[in-house]
Amino acid sequence: MTNEPADRRDPTDPIRPRRPLLLTLVLWAFVLWTALGWLRFYGALTRRMLILEVLPGWIFWYLMIAGLIWGLLGLPVIWGVVFRAGWVKKMILIVAVLYLLIYWVERLLIWRSTAAQSNWPFMLLLTGLWFGVIIWILRSGKVRHYFKAFTKED
Repeated sequence: MTNEPADRRDPTDPIRPRRPLLLTLVLWAFVLWTALGWLRFYGALTRRMLILEVLPGWIFWYLMIAGLIWGLLGLPVIWGVVFRAGWVKKMILIVAVLYLLIYWVERLLIWRSTAAQSNWPFMLLLTGLWFGVIIWILRSGKVRHYFKAFTKED
């Protein structure tokens, strides 16, 4: 009989568990959305004259502010996943909902193209699937273990 403490780490477990594949995919989705936000912001700034010439003036401000919001929203999520912050699970959910809300507000109120409106059931299905996948990934045992293993060692 040994006198080892019950909370001793299993020696076969890696010291720092790898990020689960599904969480890595979520991370890259947020990297993409963040980059697209910054590109929208930059594009609005550099193409300001063209936007103001062709579209109503408020569209320029909307594109610039929306790009800034999309770019800024993703940064804490990316940082939190990379550095395994415990609060990032809630942040992923909040930012995913905000991205979806902004997308649907844009789609319904700003971009009134008949071609864009014709595939709304498909986009609604994709929205639901994306939100379901996010919840499923955040509730998975591997993702919970990934964040818990980090907090136990600190």
